[in-house]
Amino acid sequence: MRLLALLSLLMAYPGDGETPLLVGGCAHGETNIQALADLGLGNFVWIPASVYATSNVPWDEENTTLRDVEVAVRNDMHFMVSVRRGLGDTLRPGGYQYGGHADEFLDESEVRAIGLLVGDRLWWLHGEELDADMHQQGLRPSFRTRSPELFRYQTRAGGRLSFEGELARLRQRYDGWGGRFLPNLCMTYHHSGWRSGSPLVIAELLEHLPTTELQLAYLRGGARQFRGEWGVWISPWWIGQIPTEDKAMWPIEQATMGGGHSASSLRRCLYLSYVSGARLLCTQDTPPLLSGDGNGGFRLGPWGRELADFWAYAREHSKPIEPTPGLAVLVDRDNGWCPAHLGINWALEETVWGKLPTDRTDRMLSSYLDVLLPGFGRTFEAVEERSDIYPGYFAATPHGPFDIVSSDVSSLELSAYPAVVCLGGLEMTPSLHSTLRAYVEGGGTLLINALQLRWREDWVDDPHLWGVSLGMGGRAWTRIFSATDIHLQEPVFSLEPGAWKEPWYAPVEVEPLSARVLASSTGGEPVLLENRFGEGRVYLSTPEFMQEGWGRQSARLGFFADLVGAMCEAVQPMDRGPAADISWITARQGDDALLLLVNHASEAREVDLPGTWTAASVEVGAGGCMGSAVTVGAEDVALLRAVGQAARLARGE
Repeated sequence: MRLLALLSLLMAYPGDGETPLLVGGCAHGETNIQALADLGLGNFVWIPASVYATSNVPWDEENTTLRDVEVAVRNDMHFMVSVRRGLGDTLRPGGYQYGGHADEFLDESEVRAIGLLVGDRLWWLHGEELDADMHQQGLRPSFRTRSPELFRYQTRAGGRLSFEGELARLRQRYDGWGGRFLPNLCMTYHHSGWRSGSPLVIAELLEHLPTTELQLAYLRGGARQFRGEWGVWISPWWIGQIPTEDKAMWPIEQATMGGGHSASSLRRCLYLSYVSGARLLCTQDTPPLLSGDGNGGFRLGPWGRELADFWAYAREHSKPIEPTPGLAVLVDRDNGWCPAHLGINWALEETVWGKLPTDRTDRMLSSYLDVLLPGFGRTFEAVEERSDIYPGYFAATPHGPFDIVSSDVSSLELSAYPAVVCLGGLEMTPSLHSTLRAYVEGGGTLLINALQLRWREDWVDDPHLWGVSLGMGGRAWTRIFSATDIHLQEPVFSLEPGAWKEPWYAPVEVEPLSARVLASSTGGEPVLLENRFGEGRVYLSTPEFMQEGWGRQSARLGFFADLVGAMCEAVQPMDRGPAADISWITARQGDDALLLLVNHASEAREVDLPGTWTAASVEVGAGGCMGSAVTVGAEDVALLRAVGQAARLARGE
């Protein structure tokens, strides 16, 4: 193993020994919090904001946040308390279409009073849906005028700095009150939480938010890049409803028999997050968790049964989990892209930092993410027809799992990944150039587009690294090529020589030096080149952002879609891909290797098991016998453990 990768793996993985595994639900009122503890729903509780009326216990002089904290402490539970929803200090009307609340739910005196009660328990002040609020406010000019100081930016860099500056301001305020700020980031801005100084960030899954596997890719990559920790809260809300089995106990309008997100969706989110490395996992709202037992007491509701089963397993396997690094998707730190069709179609288009328009680079990112997570972007029709659970809230990983890192990643952290593909627009700053150079020289494999080799619109020429001349030194571009096919002359990854029929595209002219031309157009113009540098190699693509050349259509090119998929498969620790509709991930927990298979289909799927996994035991789920294959039930999971086999997993055996 190359030196940088070895050093990266030897260093403690983010969260190693810092935060214990925390699992729990959300509740207000002594009886409800006590029921969570008595029924085995974890060691953690989320105490919600008093403005939310989803409990059967009122908020009054007897039922306060401080009283909830006392009950949590009495049961030796760690906890978080909601302190705000959204950005800025202006109180705004609620509801997703208006951009939420902002302003504090608690004042400084209440926070300091909490601090006097907790002893040595872990607790946080929870800022809810902060990036969602940035997105919601930014969509409409009238909403932006309520917080003008946040939306004065005109560039991507300005958008990031504004958002991260606001996160840092809030963190400093609440840390100064004696609490610890826990930012909730639930769109695609998770990295900003760590970058702004928070050691722990928490995502939100389900509700009307981006695909679970997409958010987890950002979280896994960010945790490694920033050496931070993370958690998730899982929302039962769907189309204005949450599930319950007991309307008498939960008479609120939104609690509905058969409404909201299903218990199977919760189960999939819990295990995907757990094996991805989450250290905090909790659910939102109490009606899905608890029902009446007919004798004045409680029994577990649909979500409660899943949460109790998960905690029973996870508490016995609570060591930190390190996902296996495979492919890293590298995006610019200023990217700011967010997918479309969120929140029952209130966000119809992809956006950038809420208010900025997208361009071809964003379409490159979303279209190639669709190779790795087919259907993640949803469609207007799927949302309107309520058929966007899968694909939509979930997506299969047919080529294997991947992480997303940002362009300010260090070469040490990047070296943990055997392969990196650059997607979207990049600013090839001197720092990023140096990082990629060190990464490839140390043995990494890099796929990058010629149009990404720019800094402030100037070409970053490095013939030793790229293996080509980009026309620097006063040479002007004199020819524009176009083509409608791609011919692969030599095998690359699992792709064999052949021809791909493509929409019209225009490659950038390059002059091969040490690079070999692997693929070209019919006219002979280089389309894909390979250059060996140090112990690694660079694959350079020349079509503009690997897309067709017509206007705003910007369809991805089929050859490069196949290449990205093959590149992801080539660095996976499994030599056979799983069946259709399966999302999967491998990881290590101590000396053990873990394999999680998640079936999003409405019928069972059989998955072939290679190498290490044929002797593994199924610890959770699975509807069929082990051996060379395992059957994963409909909308279910199978978690396999190969005891003492983590080293073999790392070697890809």
